[in-house]
Amino acid sequence: MDQLIIRPAKMADLKRLLEFEQAIIGTERPYDGALRSGEDVHYYDLEDLISSPDVEVVVAETATEIIGSGYARIESSEAYLKHREHSYLGFMYVVPEYRGKGVNKKIVEALEEWSVSQGVTEMQLEVYVQNEAAIRAYEKSGYRGLILQMRKHLTTD
Repeated sequence: MDQLIIRPAKMADLKRLLEFEQAIIGTERPYDGALRSGEDVHYYDLEDLISSPDVEVVVAETATEIIGSGYARIESSEAYLKHREHSYLGFMYVVPEYRGKGVNKKIVEALEEWSVSQGVTEMQLEVYVQNEAAIRAYEKSGYRGLILQMRKHLTTD
């Protein structure tokens, strides 16, 4: 792999980031039957995230292309927790041919460093329980499962 650079995303990266968003949605659709179908599905307002002072959006870039992304968003924590705020990791994506080469880990490390620089001491993320490859990648970075969110679709018949 070429030299990898992790850098803050710019508005000029938006087209590539929108491609990543659709790839993420496509990957997650089999895990979640509640996701709407169609091209109008978006998880993120990427322009807002890139320009927000409480969010760090980063890209992983080789000499020739952007191959990965992620963000850390500072959020208020529940009042009963020791920490007042945490960083939420999202928009984690690495193009398939670069997976398993440590790109995700470098993105996570950069976002953790940014979070610490903002005074944040807790990181959180969500991952589908069926997405075993992603779970393993996060566990390699020191994350562990905490709560399993459960859901049931109700019919109105």
